[in-house]
Amino acid sequence: MALAIASQALGNTANNSIPIYQNPSHSAKDRAADLLSRMTWVQKIGQMGGVRRLLGSDMSFNQTSYEILAEYQNGILGFGENYNLASDVLPIANMVREEQIHSTPLGIPYITVTDSVNSIYNLGGTLFPPSLSLAASFNLPLYKLAVGVIRDENVAVGTRWVLSPELDLAKEPHGGRVGEMFGEDKYLVGEFGTAYVNTMQQLDSNGYVKVACTVKHFVFGQSSGGINAASQYGGINHIMNEQAVPFIKVVRNANPYSLMASYSAVDRVPMAANKFLLQTVLRNTIGFNGVIMSDAGAISELHSLHLVSNSAEDAAVKALKAGLGLELSPGQPAMFPNLVTMANDSTIVSLVNDAVQRLLEIKFVTGTFDEPLPTMENLKSTLRNETHLDIARKASEEAIVLLKNDGTLPLSPPTTNSSRIAVLGPLAELLVMGSYAPNNSTEPLHGKPFLQSLQDFIGADNVDYFQGVDITDISDSSGISAAVSVARQAGLAIVCLGSVSVLAEDGAANWRTDGEFFAHPSLGFPGLQQDVLDAVLDTGVPTLLIMTGGQGFVLQNSTVNRASAILHSFLAGESTGEALVDILYGSVNPSGKLPITLPPDSGSTPIYYDYLPSDVGSYWSLPVLDRANPPFKFGYGLSYTTFDFSTAEVRITSDNTNVSVLASVTVSNTGSVLGKEVAQLYFRQQYTAIETPNKQLIRFTKIELAPGEKTMINWTIASDELGYWQNLEWVVDSGNFTFWIGSSSRDEDLESITIAV
Repeated sequence: MALAIASQALGNTANNSIPIYQNPSHSAKDRAADLLSRMTWVQKIGQMGGVRRLLGSDMSFNQTSYEILAEYQNGILGFGENYNLASDVLPIANMVREEQIHSTPLGIPYITVTDSVNSIYNLGGTLFPPSLSLAASFNLPLYKLAVGVIRDENVAVGTRWVLSPELDLAKEPHGGRVGEMFGEDKYLVGEFGTAYVNTMQQLDSNGYVKVACTVKHFVFGQSSGGINAASQYGGINHIMNEQAVPFIKVVRNANPYSLMASYSAVDRVPMAANKFLLQTVLRNTIGFNGVIMSDAGAISELHSLHLVSNSAEDAAVKALKAGLGLELSPGQPAMFPNLVTMANDSTIVSLVNDAVQRLLEIKFVTGTFDEPLPTMENLKSTLRNETHLDIARKASEEAIVLLKNDGTLPLSPPTTNSSRIAVLGPLAELLVMGSYAPNNSTEPLHGKPFLQSLQDFIGADNVDYFQGVDITDISDSSGISAAVSVARQAGLAIVCLGSVSVLAEDGAANWRTDGEFFAHPSLGFPGLQQDVLDAVLDTGVPTLLIMTGGQGFVLQNSTVNRASAILHSFLAGESTGEALVDILYGSVNPSGKLPITLPPDSGSTPIYYDYLPSDVGSYWSLPVLDRANPPFKFGYGLSYTTFDFSTAEVRITSDNTNVSVLASVTVSNTGSVLGKEVAQLYFRQQYTAIETPNKQLIRFTKIELAPGEKTMINWTIASDELGYWQNLEWVVDSGNFTFWIGSSSRDEDLESITIAV
């Protein structure tokens, strides 16, 4: 820290004798180039890796292992075990950071790099719902506030580079990482991804980037069987018009400083060695100019899994030549340290210099060389302050989607004479936040599960809880009859079902079926959960179904027809349990919309709304794959009020150089309570040179209206946005275009207008 402060002070003088890299008045590019010219070969290789797991459980620190690792991997620093408290981690992290500065001849600091999906990496921060849940809000201004909180809390703990956001498309519902994604639609993902990066990378008062971002995983999302590291197929037109679209938008509109290549082999070439996609496509066509990093062990897997490299050294060389410049290797051995022996290879030297230049620039633009280390005082005043918690509560409220309501909801406010409520199902007493959230779902440090939140609101004596079945066990159905009895006696049942996505150290880890290291052969509820739901529905007792999990579940017709209400809370934030109670009792009007389409059957996939016209055929046997009319489609969600869409209009405007489409619609609250609605605009060109989706989202706007209030929404779409990629060329054709305006992607919720553009 002393060197960093000294160099900042010197940089404010006219003393030209100090090295350029220590002078903040110079650009990050020039400072990085100057420092690079002074570095030894071993120092350069060291910057291309780092210590990802500084601390183990219970704050354990192995000095010997650390020193061995840091000799050739000393560019980045990670905190390690998630369940350590941030306030305990900070002093040790600061000690290591300061020691690193003083122990190297050039004073090159670590930059702290961590995952950041729901919150900061360690315990003690404000806990938001993860990406899929927040995308369900369709509320970009609220999302920016949430990201601003996560950013400021990251800075407070010294994290200046995060491994987020994930821009993969949730097209494969069998995949375990859907909960980390923003949904199935490329426009929605691009909008939320752009908001994340622009907010996270805002400048501080000294002009430094607050937190650098890593967009990931290029490219991934439709791997075989939904398996995280599995191969995937797809020609260049598929990639450029689907999976790459959010990356193109975010790269060109938010300038993320780094990108993570996926584990997948795409068209049989592993991404860690895929020079065509990383250079020809990503660098030369899309225009990405930042650091390209590996996903954890992806470089070693070129040799151990894909079998395309004959040695560790060969894997390192192939990855470097493909364009990778940083290896994220929490497991050892890492591959890039093997480059130490190749200092006489001019090609390798040139590629390493290019990679290290980019890495150093990130350290300079984030102030890692210049700004003081984070303090405990600032940490305590920043983490979980009142404003942050208020934003988290609002985010949870808007992330819940109401899928069905026969009028049972909202429930009447509790009184002294209120009838009892039966709460059933194994998810009621867990707070499941996803596999990157530093939180124990069985004993959360912050937040309350739904069961406790309901008990606090109406009194524990008014709630009869019975689990009924285990989360995953299929051998024991003995509790179902008792659950039925509890439901009959209460007269109203709330059944909480779903899947568990948590960290490996979580108290519910043995029940995991969802998350990064899992895939779903079945999209039904795990174990015997459907059985207990069916048994309760058989009684005729009014039943509310609350689903939890980072995935879409199959809702059988018998469930949809008989349940009084159905809600999907996806993955939780710390306020989600309380937000569910607020929605059930009407103090919050639900406003979430589905960011993914729910499949009608485990075999009825893929089921995303923006299918190609040829994807709808008549050759399917049971289960029927009806892509056009699934009951719960992308963009769908109910409210306690009603909205009317009227006077929809689409027209063309032009000046001397540009042609634009102007679309508008008037939305009215025709119900009796305040509510929020998401107006959505879709389009399709009638004829194109390659096959394009049946419809695509191109704008959305969330509004809040009081009863009887109405407003006009206006959208402007440049004609250039209506094009598509063909063989790495952007094509914009004139012709007839159909636009749809409404409240979801379902045909019955849309009004169509066709014009010539």
